Amino acid sequence: MATSNRMMTALAKTNDLVEWLAVNLTWILLFSITMLNIVQVFYRYVLNNALSWTEEASLWMMVWIAFTILPVAYRKGLNISMMLFRDMLNRNRAEYVIRCLCHLIVLLIAAVCLDQAWAMYKGGSRLELPALEVSKAWVYIIMPPAWVLLMMAVLEGFLKDFSGIINPAAARHAEDAKTAAAKGGEPV
Repeated sequence: MATSNRMMTALAKTNDLVEWLAVNLTWILLFSITMLNIVQVFYRYVLNNALSWTEEASLWMMVWIAFTILPVAYRKGLNISMMLFRDMLNRNRAEYVIRCLCHLIVLLIAAVCLDQAWAMYKGGSRLELPALEVSKAWVYIIMPPAWVLLMMAVLEGFLKDFSGIINPAAARHAEDAKTAAAKGGEPV
């Protein structure tokens, strides 16, 4: 148990850093897309000379935003989910078993996607974005690291939920404390 706690702490610290980097990179990319679109509107409607590369650059940045924020969204539980059945279980041992199974399914899907992302990256090196005149591999290069970082977030969640199988009361208390800290209050 001590080994899994150390591993969970190390993963949490690493994932905290990844989260900080991902959120800040995402804000920079969103700001860049906004500025790029403002420049495009100015060039198109004021100067009557549309830029040819802004749409490709915006699409490239949108792909990067989606994959950069993927591990953060999973870790924070911001993905689409059905809460009806989970709420019926009231964080008992059965819920933690189901959560662990879900983490394992996501881990399997992420491994398959990692393989496909690597293939897309290698294939993209043979293609070029016509307006930007850069390899399409630059668009796809974010995908393999994003799937690896998602796997790290999944592993952290799995270890937390596995500890819930062993001791549901302690896991519930830790979750309540984390939720209360995020809201700025005291645990329930």
